[in-house]
Amino acid sequence: MAVRTILAPVAGSDMDRRVLSLAFSVARRFDAHLEVLFVAPEPQDVIPIVGEGMSGLIIEEMMGAAEKETKKRLANAESAYLVAREAAGIAQADAPQATLQPTCAWRRDDGREDETVARRGRLFDLVVIGRDPREAAASLTFDACLMETGRPLLVTPEVIPADVGAKVMIAWNGGVESARAVTSSMPLLRQASEITIVSVGEVPHGRATAQALADQFVWHGVKANVDLRPDQSNVAAALMDAAEKCGADSIVLGAYSHSRFKEMILGGVTQDMLAKCSLPLWIMH
Repeated sequence: MAVRTILAPVAGSDMDRRVLSLAFSVARRFDAHLEVLFVAPEPQDVIPIVGEGMSGLIIEEMMGAAEKETKKRLANAESAYLVAREAAGIAQADAPQATLQPTCAWRRDDGREDETVARRGRLFDLVVIGRDPREAAASLTFDACLMETGRPLLVTPEVIPADVGAKVMIAWNGGVESARAVTSSMPLLRQASEITIVSVGEVPHGRATAQALADQFVWHGVKANVDLRPDQSNVAAALMDAAEKCGADSIVLGAYSHSRFKEMILGGVTQDMLAKCSLPLWIMH
Protein backbone atom coordinates (compact mmCIF):
# COMPACT_ATOMS: atom_id res chain seq x y z
CA MET A 1 0.00 0.00 0.00
CA ALA A 2 1.11 3.54 -0.72
CA VAL A 3 -0.40 6.87 0.25
CA ARG A 4 -1.16 8.53 -3.05
CA THR A 5 -4.34 10.44 -2.19
CA ILE A 6 -5.18 12.45 0.94
CA LEU A 7 -8.44 14.09 1.95
CA ALA A 8 -8.52 17.09 4.31
CA PRO A 9 -11.99 18.33 5.34
CA VAL A 10 -12.19 22.02 6.31
CA ALA A 11 -15.07 23.97 7.79
CA GLY A 12 -14.05 27.63 7.88
CA SER A 13 -13.00 27.44 11.53
CA ASP A 14 -9.74 28.24 13.32
CA MET A 15 -8.87 24.54 13.14
CA ASP A 16 -8.45 24.70 9.35
CA ARG A 17 -5.01 26.28 9.57
CA ARG A 18 -3.63 23.36 11.59
CA VAL A 19 -5.33 20.74 9.45
CA LEU A 20 -3.98 22.24 6.24
CA SER A 21 -0.47 22.67 7.63
CA LEU A 22 -0.31 18.97 8.50
CA ALA A 23 -2.07 17.84 5.32
CA PHE A 24 0.31 19.70 3.01
CA SER A 25 3.30 18.44 5.01
CA VAL A 26 2.16 14.85 4.67
CA ALA A 27 1.31 15.30 0.98
CA ARG A 28 4.87 16.45 0.41
CA ARG A 29 6.29 13.49 2.39
CA PHE A 30 4.37 10.96 0.28
CA ASP A 31 4.35 12.86 -3.04
CA ALA A 32 0.58 12.51 -2.77
CA HIS A 33 -2.41 14.38 -4.15
CA LEU A 34 -4.27 16.36 -1.49
CA GLU A 35 -7.94 17.24 -1.86
CA VAL A 36 -9.23 19.94 0.47
CA LEU A 37 -12.98 19.55 0.91
CA PHE A 38 -15.54 22.05 2.16
CA VAL A 39 -19.10 20.84 2.61
CA ALA A 40 -21.78 23.53 2.48
CA PRO A 41 -24.83 22.41 4.48
CA GLU A 42 -28.32 22.84 3.16
CA PRO A 43 -30.01 25.74 5.04
CA GLN A 44 -32.77 23.49 6.37
CA ASP A 45 -30.15 21.21 7.94
CA VAL A 46 -28.54 23.91 10.07
CA ILE A 47 -31.59 25.65 11.54
CA PRO A 48 -33.42 24.38 14.62
CA ILE A 49 -36.42 22.10 14.24
CA VAL A 50 -39.32 24.18 13.03
CA GLY A 51 -41.91 24.40 15.76
CA GLU A 52 -45.66 24.56 15.39
CA GLY A 53 -46.84 28.12 14.98
CA MET A 54 -43.49 29.41 13.70
CA SER A 55 -44.21 31.95 10.97
CA GLY A 56 -42.90 31.70 7.44
CA LEU A 57 -41.11 35.01 7.88
CA ILE A 58 -39.14 33.71 10.86
CA ILE A 59 -38.22 30.54 8.99
CA GLU A 60 -37.09 32.61 5.99
CA GLU A 61 -34.95 34.81 8.24
CA MET A 62 -33.37 31.79 9.90
CA MET A 63 -32.54 30.21 6.55
CA GLY A 64 -31.10 33.51 5.35
CA ALA A 65 -28.87 33.70 8.42
CA ALA A 66 -27.75 30.09 7.86
CA GLU A 67 -26.84 30.84 4.24
CA LYS A 68 -24.90 33.91 5.33
CA GLU A 69 -22.95 31.87 7.89
CA THR A 70 -22.16 29.20 5.29
CA LYS A 71 -20.81 31.85 2.87
CA LYS A 72 -18.63 33.24 5.64
CA ARG A 73 -17.24 29.81 6.52
CA LEU A 74 -16.66 29.00 2.85
CA ALA A 75 -14.68 32.23 2.35
CA ASN A 76 -12.61 31.53 5.47
CA ALA A 77 -11.90 27.95 4.44
CA GLU A 78 -10.92 28.84 0.87
CA SER A 79 -8.68 31.66 2.10
CA ALA A 80 -6.93 29.28 4.50
CA TYR A 81 -6.43 26.81 1.65
CA LEU A 82 -4.90 29.41 -0.65
CA VAL A 83 -2.51 30.61 2.07
CA ALA A 84 -1.46 27.05 2.96
CA ARG A 85 -1.01 26.08 -0.70
CA GLU A 86 1.22 29.08 -1.35
CA ALA A 87 3.27 28.41 1.78
CA ALA A 88 3.73 24.77 0.79
CA GLY A 89 4.61 25.64 -2.80
CA ILE A 90 2.48 22.79 -4.13
CA ALA A 91 0.75 23.09 -7.50
CA GLN A 92 -2.94 22.48 -8.13
CA ALA A 93 -3.83 19.56 -10.38
CA ASP A 94 -7.00 17.76 -11.44
CA ALA A 95 -5.24 14.70 -12.84
CA PRO A 96 -2.09 12.66 -12.07
CA GLN A 97 1.14 14.24 -13.28
CA ALA A 98 3.76 12.65 -15.54
CA THR A 99 6.24 12.60 -12.66
CA LEU A 100 5.53 11.68 -9.05
CA GLN A 101 5.05 14.89 -7.10
CA PRO A 102 2.73 16.42 -4.50
CA THR A 103 -0.33 18.19 -5.89
CA CYS A 104 -3.52 19.64 -4.46
CA ALA A 105 -7.08 20.60 -5.35
CA TRP A 106 -10.02 22.47 -3.81
CA ARG A 107 -13.48 20.92 -3.76
CA ARG A 108 -16.86 22.14 -2.54
CA ASP A 109 -19.81 19.80 -2.04
CA ASP A 110 -23.30 20.41 -0.66
CA GLY A 111 -25.03 18.29 1.96
CA ARG A 112 -24.54 17.05 5.49
CA GLU A 113 -20.87 17.40 6.39
CA ASP A 114 -20.50 14.11 8.29
CA GLU A 115 -22.21 12.02 5.61
CA THR A 116 -20.45 13.75 2.70
CA VAL A 117 -16.97 13.57 4.22
CA ALA A 118 -17.41 9.90 5.19
CA ARG A 119 -18.61 9.00 1.69
CA ARG A 120 -15.82 10.95 0.01
CA GLY A 121 -13.22 9.66 2.47
CA ARG A 122 -13.69 6.05 1.35
CA LEU A 123 -12.06 6.97 -1.96
CA PHE A 124 -8.80 8.20 -0.38
CA ASP A 125 -5.79 6.51 1.20
CA LEU A 126 -5.67 8.81 4.22
CA VAL A 127 -7.86 11.45 5.88
CA VAL A 128 -6.17 14.33 7.72
CA ILE A 129 -8.66 15.79 10.16
CA GLY A 130 -8.99 18.02 13.19
CA ARG A 131 -11.08 17.30 16.25
CA ASP A 132 -12.73 19.91 18.42
CA PRO A 133 -15.11 18.49 21.05
CA ARG A 134 -16.55 21.99 21.50
CA GLU A 135 -18.05 21.96 17.99
CA ALA A 136 -20.80 19.39 17.52
CA ALA A 137 -20.52 19.34 13.72
CA ALA A 138 -16.76 18.78 13.85
CA SER A 139 -17.25 15.95 16.33
CA LEU A 140 -19.90 14.28 14.16
CA THR A 141 -17.65 14.52 11.11
CA PHE A 142 -14.69 13.10 13.01
CA ASP A 143 -16.74 10.16 14.28
CA ALA A 144 -18.09 9.47 10.79
CA CYS A 145 -14.59 9.49 9.31
CA LEU A 146 -13.26 7.13 11.97
CA MET A 147 -16.13 4.66 11.98
CA GLU A 148 -17.45 4.78 8.41
CA THR A 149 -14.59 5.35 5.93
CA GLY A 150 -12.49 2.24 6.55
CA ARG A 151 -9.45 4.50 6.13
CA PRO A 152 -6.74 5.64 8.53
CA LEU A 153 -7.05 9.11 10.04
CA LEU A 154 -4.21 11.46 10.88
CA VAL A 155 -5.54 13.60 13.71
CA THR A 156 -4.19 17.14 13.97
CA PRO A 157 -2.88 18.37 17.34
CA GLU A 158 -2.75 21.96 18.61
CA VAL A 159 0.86 22.39 17.46
CA ILE A 160 2.23 20.66 14.35
CA PRO A 161 5.74 19.16 14.73
CA ALA A 162 8.32 20.42 12.26
CA ASP A 163 8.78 16.98 10.69
CA VAL A 164 5.94 14.48 11.01
CA GLY A 165 6.93 10.87 10.29
CA ALA A 166 10.64 10.99 11.07
CA LYS A 167 10.32 9.44 14.54
CA VAL A 168 7.23 7.30 14.87
CA MET A 169 5.91 5.56 17.98
CA ILE A 170 3.52 2.60 17.77
CA ALA A 171 1.11 1.93 20.63
CA TRP A 172 0.80 -1.86 20.58
CA ASN A 173 -1.48 -4.19 22.53
CA GLY A 174 -1.64 -7.08 20.07
CA GLY A 175 -5.29 -6.41 19.25
CA VAL A 176 -7.06 -6.25 15.89
CA GLU A 177 -7.30 -2.43 15.97
CA SER A 178 -3.56 -2.12 16.63
CA ALA A 179 -2.80 -4.51 13.77
CA ARG A 180 -4.98 -2.54 11.36
CA ALA A 181 -3.41 0.75 12.40
CA VAL A 182 0.11 -0.65 11.91
CA THR A 183 -0.71 -2.11 8.50
CA SER A 184 -2.27 1.14 7.30
CA SER A 185 0.73 3.14 8.55
CA MET A 186 3.36 1.06 6.75
CA PRO A 187 4.05 3.83 4.17
CA LEU A 188 4.84 6.13 7.11
CA LEU A 189 6.95 3.49 8.90
CA ARG A 190 9.05 2.69 5.81
CA GLN A 191 10.16 6.32 5.59
CA ALA A 192 10.77 6.84 9.33
CA SER A 193 14.33 7.17 10.59
CA GLU A 194 13.38 5.81 14.03
CA ILE A 195 10.49 3.61 15.20
CA THR A 196 9.62 2.65 18.76
CA ILE A 197 6.99 0.04 19.62
CA VAL A 198 5.50 0.66 23.07
CA SER A 199 3.51 -1.94 24.98
CA VAL A 200 1.87 -1.04 28.30
CA GLY A 201 1.05 -3.81 30.77
CA GLU A 202 0.76 -7.50 30.04
CA VAL A 203 -0.20 -8.49 26.50
CA PRO A 204 -3.36 -10.63 26.78
CA HIS A 205 -2.96 -14.35 26.20
CA GLY A 206 -3.10 -15.28 22.53
CA ARG A 207 -1.91 -11.90 21.25
CA ALA A 208 1.43 -11.12 19.60
CA THR A 209 3.96 -9.22 21.69
CA ALA A 210 5.73 -5.99 20.78
CA GLN A 211 8.95 -7.93 20.19
CA ALA A 212 7.13 -10.29 17.82
CA LEU A 213 5.94 -7.26 15.83
CA ALA A 214 9.47 -5.84 15.73
CA ASP A 215 10.78 -9.20 14.48
CA GLN A 216 8.12 -9.28 11.76
CA PHE A 217 9.03 -5.77 10.60
CA VAL A 218 12.35 -7.14 9.32
CA TRP A 219 10.47 -8.55 6.32
CA HIS A 220 9.48 -4.99 5.43
CA GLY A 221 13.02 -3.69 5.84
CA VAL A 222 11.92 -1.79 8.94
CA LYS A 223 13.89 -1.73 12.19
CA ALA A 224 12.09 -0.89 15.43
CA ASN A 225 13.00 -0.47 19.09
CA VAL A 226 10.79 -2.01 21.78
CA ASP A 227 9.74 -0.24 24.99
CA LEU A 228 7.87 -2.44 27.50
CA ARG A 229 6.03 -0.63 30.28
CA PRO A 230 4.66 -2.96 32.99
CA ASP A 231 2.61 -0.36 34.87
CA GLN A 232 -0.85 -0.12 33.27
CA SER A 233 -2.64 2.04 35.84
CA ASN A 234 -2.95 4.83 33.23
CA VAL A 235 -2.22 3.54 29.74
CA ALA A 236 -2.65 6.87 27.93
CA ALA A 237 -0.28 8.63 30.36
CA ALA A 238 2.28 5.84 29.90
CA LEU A 239 2.04 6.14 26.11
CA MET A 240 2.47 9.91 26.16
CA ASP A 241 5.44 9.60 28.53
CA ALA A 242 7.01 7.02 26.21
CA ALA A 243 6.47 9.31 23.21
CA GLU A 244 8.24 12.13 25.00
CA LYS A 245 11.14 9.88 26.03
CA CYS A 246 11.76 8.59 22.49
CA GLY A 247 11.22 12.00 20.88
CA ALA A 248 8.36 10.82 18.70
CA ASP A 249 6.74 13.25 16.28
CA SER A 250 3.68 11.05 15.66
CA ILE A 251 1.91 8.03 17.17
CA VAL A 252 0.25 5.05 15.47
CA LEU A 253 -2.74 3.92 17.53
CA GLY A 254 -5.55 1.41 17.13
CA ALA A 255 -8.80 3.22 17.96
CA TYR A 256 -11.44 1.90 20.37
CA SER A 257 -10.17 -1.56 21.28
CA HIS A 258 -13.10 -1.72 23.70
CA SER A 259 -16.70 -0.73 23.05
CA ARG A 260 -16.73 2.79 21.63
CA PHE A 261 -19.85 3.59 23.65
CA LYS A 262 -18.19 2.34 26.83
CA GLU A 263 -15.09 4.44 26.20
CA MET A 264 -17.12 7.57 25.46
CA ILE A 265 -19.13 7.17 28.68
CA LEU A 266 -16.54 5.74 31.08
CA GLY A 267 -13.34 6.92 29.43
CA GLY A 268 -10.64 4.90 27.74
CA VAL A 269 -7.26 5.01 26.05
CA THR A 270 -8.57 6.31 22.72
CA GLN A 271 -10.62 9.07 24.34
CA ASP A 272 -7.69 10.09 26.57
CA MET A 273 -5.23 10.17 23.68
CA LEU A 274 -7.56 12.22 21.49
CA ALA A 275 -8.18 14.68 24.31
CA LYS A 276 -4.69 15.03 25.75
CA CYS A 277 -2.00 13.92 23.30
CA SER A 278 0.03 16.76 21.78
CA LEU A 279 1.24 14.76 18.76
CA PRO A 280 -0.43 13.81 15.47
CA LEU A 281 -2.24 10.48 15.89
CA TRP A 282 -2.37 7.99 13.01
CA ILE A 283 -5.45 6.04 14.05
CA MET A 284 -7.68 3.37 12.57
CA HIS A 285 -10.67 1.49 13.87
